[in-house]
Parts: sequence; C-alpha cells; structure tokens
Amino acid sequence: MNILQFIAKRTGLGKRHAKKLLENGEIILNGDPVSDGTTPLSKFDYLIAAGDVLQSNTRRIILLHKPAGILSATKDPNYKTVIDLINEPWAAELHLAGRLDRATTGLVILTNDSSFSESLTRPGNKVPKTYLVETDLPIPAETIAAFRNGMSFAKEKIHTQPAIVILLSETSCRLTIYEGKHHQIKRMFLRFGIRVTKLHRESIGSYHLHHEHAPGEYLEVDSYFSDLSA
Repeated sequence: MNILQFIAKRTGLGKRHAKKLLENGEIILNGDPVSDGTTPLSKFDYLIAAGDVLQSNTRRIILLHKPAGILSATKDPNYKTVIDLINEPWAAELHLAGRLDRATTGLVILTNDSSFSESLTRPGNKVPKTYLVETDLPIPAETIAAFRNGMSFAKEKIHTQPAIVILLSETSCRLTIYEGKHHQIKRMFLRFGIRVTKLHRESIGSYHLHHEHAPGEYLEVDSYFSDLSA
C-alpha cells in the first residue's frame, strides 16, 4: 500500500484529503516530509499526518538464551514456551525465526518482522547456524569427513551443504550447518551410531548469543546485522 492509499483509508477522509495534506507538506515519513503519494509504506515506517501519528509500529528482534525444557512455540497448553520468558507487553506480537527442540539450549531469535524471519529461515539463503555438540562416543574421522562432504536426507529430498566441523575433544565439536531440518544434527550423528548428549546453538548468521547472558535471559537488538559475541 502506498502513502496516499494508507492515509485515505486510515483517516477515512478519502484520497482528495490525503492529497491536500501531501501538497501542504503535512505528511512526515520517518522524520522527513514527503510529497509523493505513490511512496510505498512498510509495516515499520513511522508516519505522521497533520500532527497525528498514523503508524508507529516498532520492529522487534530478540535474542533469547533458551534453557533446556522450554518449548520453541508461541503458546502451548502443557509446556512453558519461549514467549513466556519474554517479560514485555508486546511479547505476544513475536514469532520464532527458527526453532530448537525442547532439550536443546542456546540462541533463539524472535521477531515481529516476517520479512526478517523469512530471510533467516529460507533454505535458499543458506544461513549458517553454529552449535556446540557433545556425544556419547568419540567422533571418528569418517564422521567428520561425511559432514564436510554433505549428507543426503531422503525424507526431505535434500543433500546438505558441506558442514564446518571443528573437533574440540574426542566427544565434542563445534558444528556449523546451513539447513534446519527436524533433529538434523542428531540424525546426522545417528548415521554413525553416535548419540548427541548435549546440543547448544551459539549463532544464527551474524547473530551470536552473548556469553554473559544466562539461560532464560534475552536482549533486544535494533540491527539486522548485530554481532553480540564480543
């Protein structure tokens, strides 16, 4: 919807009135006067007409350190969800940009901006996700090689992008993958008879979980490209 259409609809006074406001310089878009009624209006543009605020939605991007036992969902009748951890009046506006299973800990991103969440979860964008993984058995060289070469998943009809694997000990590694299929990492290790005993997500794309934030804590950021690892 463009500015002219929005003002006409929002005020209920029609396009003629909206055009007059534009001609008189009474329309302010994100702090600047605008005279072109065909200018597109996004969900998070701040719009003032003749001194009245017509739109003031705030984009929210929340980085949450999800504890174990918390459900990656907006609501659930049986389990506490990530939304329940956000102690803000606008928490109900949020949705998840990628999930973690209930036992997995680490970074979850919540937002009210669907375009942003889609940019993180769209498979074609190949957004990297990095995890700390602990296993019940030593991780052999053949497993690392298979991860680095990519693996096929018949159910999803995909072949994964080559993963980045950094061995930290015999039974732990830092693993970066570029997909987000259901229980993907656990399924990858099970191919080799290895169980994942602990899984923790450190980052999604350029967003990193701040090491000082305890499980259950969250941080609101205002940049699409924030790196909070420092």
